[in-house]
Amino acid sequence: MNRNSHIKTHFDSRVILSFVAILLLSGIILAFRVNENEPCQVEDFKIQASSFKVGELITFSDYTDNAHEWKWNFGDGNEVSFRSKVAHEYKEPGKYLVNLWVNKNCNIAKIVEIKPETDVIDSTLLPRFRAPRVAYVNEPVAFSDSTSHAKSWEWRFGEGDKIDAIDKNPTYTYSTPGEKTVSLFVNDDIKYVSFKKITVLPARKENKPISRADIIRETQTSVVNDYLDRIPEAPASELEEKPAVAVKKTEEPEEKIKVPELDEGKLARLIMGISQDKLSFSNFTRYFCKDRLPSVQLLKEDRVVSVHYLNNILRGKKIELKSVSMVRNKKNNCVSLIVLDYKRKGLF
Repeated sequence: MNRNSHIKTHFDSRVILSFVAILLLSGIILAFRVNENEPCQVEDFKIQASSFKVGELITFSDYTDNAHEWKWNFGDGNEVSFRSKVAHEYKEPGKYLVNLWVNKNCNIAKIVEIKPETDVIDSTLLPRFRAPRVAYVNEPVAFSDSTSHAKSWEWRFGEGDKIDAIDKNPTYTYSTPGEKTVSLFVNDDIKYVSFKKITVLPARKENKPISRADIIRETQTSVVNDYLDRIPEAPASELEEKPAVAVKKTEEPEEKIKVPELDEGKLARLIMGISQDKLSFSNFTRYFCKDRLPSVQLLKEDRVVSVHYLNNILRGKKIELKSVSMVRNKKNNCVSLIVLDYKRKGLF
């Protein structure tokens, strides 16, 4: 008997499976290396936008043949993967380097410049007002608005950062000379504001009448003395004392004082201007008679206080007005009492 005939051929199934796995893994590695060695065909990518401004969606597109994977870096810390066409918007103006990787190993970069965002201004909505070109210190200056759609006004006359008036046609008295910038916006829309320049000159000197003593004191020439000597003296009879004649006094109505127009609605806006720290105290009190500031009745606290106290407790505080009314003096038309009901907002 042949000895070799007793040898049996036997293959373990685990050995066969291991061999197949090694073949598959080798194929995958070979395919990956072939893909890595594939020459880059990326030549350019497109950037499309109407104006390249902040906040605008900008489209980035790649049309490379045989591309199957993309990765974008927009230069502002944002990345997008797995798409050949993407849209992105920039939050700040400037120049950004945009990088594109195709199939992981092909890279191309381009610079995109983003411009600042600009608001489109409708000139028909800008306030229209009149202001003189020249004014004088301590002399009232009149301003007038002709904006057709205006329902509320905020004027600043160039002597501070707070509101100076909320009237349609206010007057203002400058306290310092120089070139001032007058600004106005209406209907609480700060986007539409108009400006005008006004030159404020120093206060004009008063033309006081010159007396005989002033002339003698200023000039001592003989010509002036001769002229003054020729001025006739008053007759002695006119210098004698005449008996006093009793005059019957008649009570006349107190003359009404002219102050800027003020109603409850405007008064409420003035009080809110103090609360928001947008209106100075002096420009609040100019709507009342000078040296006759009204008292303030606080309904919630059931007491009467001064407008100075009202300014101190409301300035810079968040409040909600419930009701505002006022009482005028019938003789002079001055506001004598403000009746106010409000409540605080927040904890402080």
